[in-house]
Amino acid sequence: MKIKIIVDSSSGLTEKQANDLGWGFIPLQCDIEGKTYQIGKDIFIEDFAKMWRENKKINATTSASSPAVNEIEINKYINDYDLILIYSISQFLSSQKSFLKTQFQDNKKVFIVDSKRISYLILKDLFVFEEKIKAGISFEEAIKHFEINNEKLILIPQFNDALVKGGRLSKAAAAVAKLLKIVPLIAFDNGVLEKESIGRIFTKSLEKAVADMWNNNKDNFENKILVVAHADSDLLDSLISSFKQITENKIPVYAFKLPVDVSIHTGIGAVAVSILSCDENTKQKILAFSKEY
Repeated sequence: MKIKIIVDSSSGLTEKQANDLGWGFIPLQCDIEGKTYQIGKDIFIEDFAKMWRENKKINATTSASSPAVNEIEINKYINDYDLILIYSISQFLSSQKSFLKTQFQDNKKVFIVDSKRISYLILKDLFVFEEKIKAGISFEEAIKHFEINNEKLILIPQFNDALVKGGRLSKAAAAVAKLLKIVPLIAFDNGVLEKESIGRIFTKSLEKAVADMWNNNKDNFENKILVVAHADSDLLDSLISSFKQITENKIPVYAFKLPVDVSIHTGIGAVAVSILSCDENTKQKILAFSKEY
């Protein structure tokens, strides 16, 4: 079976990076100060970070991809492949998956993944899926991997403004948080963002999150990596230096930049951490889109 993979911009890939992998690409959209952009195509995290640093009250929202763009992308491959697999942003964070399912419900050659992932977690899933298909495993068996949930990440915003704008944190709660120097710790688990706990200082809260993860993994750290995904954080180097001390330099640290569609909601400076299990082949593929420390 000849399968074409298509990702959207929540994967953290640009259109060029996706195409270099042999994958198709669908950009989610964002509206910034009244102008619409195609994420991963004509706006990237560095661009949004620059805009935000110039105007921290910037008005920015995200939306699903354009149906017309979806149709064009599918039509590029529909005649040359037996099946087109679209892996989009977590169905619990966006209406993207449901829109895609509705749009292509009558096309038996299009399969929409019931996504529970974002960012590098999508990449990891797809790299494993490709290996299974290459090994001769059936499509029906290979996609069962997408239902396995053994990765939990902790995300901490450096600033609460974006959470307030998105309705994820009330203005009153944000004011109290600022006064008491409280930062929310948000868990992304099984596709859902949920409050994990609260901390007092951004950097210390991240260090504690990594320490807790390391304590749960240090007795069996073979084939594991610490992933640090960030919204163009200017504290990255110092944070990773601390993380390497916490993990006793026993596992590699990979840094990814979060995509614009995620960063608009977390705010610039946000950092997410997780410890992933992956084989050497998958690790090398992930490394192509990250920086190893």
